[in-house]
This record gives sequence, structure tokens and C-alpha cells, in this order.
Amino acid sequence: MKTLLKSLAYAALAGFVLTGCSDDDTVSKGDDVERGDKACRIESFVLNLDGEATIAGDVYDYDKSIDLAYTTDQLMMMKSATATLTLSEGATVSPDPSQPADYTQPVSFTVTAKDGKTTRTYTTKPVEKVVELFTKIEVANSKTTTEMGLGSVTTSASEYKFIGVSGDKLVIGTKVFDYKTFEPVGELNMTGYTDQKLTGMANDHAGNLIAAVTPTGEGTPPTTIICWRNGWDQAPSEYIKSESSFIGKLISAGGNIFEGQGIVSAMGGNGPAGAHFVFERLDGNANGFHAVETKHPSNDGNWSQMISPCSSDPLGTWFMFESVSGGSEIYTWTGWSAPNSISMTQIPGVVDGIAAGPAKWGNLTLGAVRGFTYNNTAYGALITTGWGASYISIVDTNGEFLLNPNETNTTTSHTGSEAIMQITYAYDEEKNEGYVFVLEAGVFVKSWKLTVSAE
Repeated sequence: MKTLLKSLAYAALAGFVLTGCSDDDTVSKGDDVERGDKACRIESFVLNLDGEATIAGDVYDYDKSIDLAYTTDQLMMMKSATATLTLSEGATVSPDPSQPADYTQPVSFTVTAKDGKTTRTYTTKPVEKVVELFTKIEVANSKTTTEMGLGSVTTSASEYKFIGVSGDKLVIGTKVFDYKTFEPVGELNMTGYTDQKLTGMANDHAGNLIAAVTPTGEGTPPTTIICWRNGWDQAPSEYIKSESSFIGKLISAGGNIFEGQGIVSAMGGNGPAGAHFVFERLDGNANGFHAVETKHPSNDGNWSQMISPCSSDPLGTWFMFESVSGGSEIYTWTGWSAPNSISMTQIPGVVDGIAAGPAKWGNLTLGAVRGFTYNNTAYGALITTGWGASYISIVDTNGEFLLNPNETNTTTSHTGSEAIMQITYAYDEEKNEGYVFVLEAGVFVKSWKLTVSAE
């Protein structure tokens, strides 16, 4: 019997020694060193990347793992990185974490307690971080047209009623400005077309400027859409011309009209089904032509209907601004089975008050739309009007507002005979920033900046 009890005592003692660095995380840290439960822990783990960039590892004692959550741009830096560890008091670690290692693969560290005997081994694990990126918007600039030398409501503003972008410059009529500061930089080069008058202006998503001109500035052909292939300060050249049709009203553009695929759209005359021209271009050359009918009349006495692409694909997403009795409506569509078979979705407006109009976009029929895509989302940028206000908004195809018109309304006294408001979009590829610009001739020029954030 004594022999049996002695054997059991030795077995119990051996078991205590073998489990000297347990994973019991309920014991307070003050007892760790005395009892040895946590005397060989990694308390914290930080991976050091290039420069000052770091990744804080998530240390798990239950399976002795360290999750390293990385973003795509950090993965290559992880191939040769060092680590900074905080250990239990008196503990040591091997291998040396200050030596570079490839953390895109599992790396194991063995921690030895200060008694030199008890150990615990942790293994790192790269985990791709899923980061949800949000589009943020903020006011970029705002000036009156008087401040910019573009006339006022009491002076003739007909010369400055069109807006577009050329590179990083904002063009209003024939005056050119830095598009971030609104400071003047020069005059638009009209060489070869000084005897023509502007009837429309736009730019594609790459910042290439186009303008429609006619000899009289009225809605009669011949019409030429000219382009500035080498920038606003160089002579323009012919891009599209029609001897028989007026294609210079409410023009828009998408994609890149010089490189790759681009689109130019224009009002094709008033009719019972809203006729529009869509010119598809491939590397600047004609690649296709579409005569689009919107099903919505443009000869109903309400003056304007405009379509605008969100990309370079004619079968991609479009937005439409439609004047109706007592206000305006907004529609969107993607693709069409035939030019006169477009399935449109109406976007509800949210304008408050008595000036809301029939579809809550305002109760005056003046306005414009500009389609674009930012952060993988198709948007329509809009300026709509009430008799006493103008509203700027940005909305996606689901009717979600990035910019709410109730937060942008500007008190403006309208008579109904003003020039149609203008809106356009530019993209700064280097900084991944989008800019929406709005012109109300004789009143104001405003801009908003779009950025991508994880917050």
C-alpha cells in the first residue's frame, strides 16, 4: 500500500511539472510569475513594416496563435519585416524577432519563462483584412460669378453659361480657372472657331474638354462638336460634325474620348419620345452611333431633357434629367435591348417644403445631370431648381443620396427664362479624388470633393 501511494504522489508531481506554463487566463497577472501559469506569454505583438507602418497582431492564448490582419498594400512589405514583442516578466523568445522574416507565411516563436524550463510556442498567421471603404464628400469651393469676373444677375452672363473641365482646369465660357482654387489662369483657345458661338460644353471622365458650336449660337445646323486634344491653351479640332442636325444642346460625355472608349451624347431635337444622339468612340475614332429614345416627351413645352453616361460603356449606367410640368424628374437605367426600348427607374426626390414640385426635385423646370462612377458606384450629380432656390445633389441608382439637395439649397430668384444650369465632374487619378462643379450663370460657381475613407 505504501508503494502504491508513493507511486501516485510521484505521478502527481510529474504532472505539475509538465503543465507548468498553463493556458489558464483567469489567473491575475500578479500571480503569473509566482505560479508560472503565464510566465511564458507574448503579451503584445507588433509587426514593423516599411517606414512607420505597423500591424498590431491579435494574440490568442487558447490556440497560441497571432493573427496579422493586413491590407492589400501591406502584403508585399510583410515579406521582409521585423517584430516587436512584449513578454511575461523575465521571459525570453526565440528566434530573435528583430531579424527580418517573411510574415506572409506562418512564423513560430518560442517563449521561455525566467525559470529556463517552461515554454510556450506561438505561431503567426496572416489574415487579409476586409476594409469597407466609404465615399466621403465635402465642400471644396464656392464663389459668386461676380467674384470670378463672370457677370452677375444684373449683367449679361450669356457669354459664361457653359462649364467644363480640361485637365486640372475649370473652363466657364472662354475663361479658364484652376479647378481647386478658382483662381483665373487664362483664356480658352478658340483658334479656328472664333467666328462660331458656343451652344454647349462638357468633358469626359478623363478631363478632356468638348464644346458644341454653331455659326449663330442657335439651335440650327450645321453643328460642330470640337475638342481640345492637347489642352485648353492649344487650338481645338473637329470631333463630330452634322450638316443637317442640331447636336449642340445639353451635351455630355463619358469614358475617355481620345484613348480607349468614350461616349458623347447630345439632345437630338424635340419630339414625343425624347430623341438623343449617342456617339460611341474607340481611341478617338467613330465606333458606333445610337439614336436613343427615352419614352419621355421633349416637345411638351418644358424645355429640357438630358442624358449622361456614368462610364465609357453605352450599355452601362445612365442618368436622365427630365423637365415636367411644375418641376423635374430623375431617371436611371442600365443597358437597353434596342435604342427605343429602355427600361428606366425613377429616382425619388427629397426636396422639402412648398417648392418640392411633383417629384420633390424642385418646382421649376431648369436643371442638368452629370453621370459618373466613383469608388465603384454609379452616381448622378444634379442641379435642380425651385422658383426661389437651386438644389445640388448626388444620388446613386438606388436613390441613396451622397449629397442631399436640402443641405445645398441656395436662395436664387428665378424668372424661368435663365440659362440652364450646368454641372460637371472631374477625377484626379493621382489622388483618387473626384470633383463635382456647378454653375448657375450670373449667380455662383460651387464645387464638392469626393474621397475614399475607411472611417
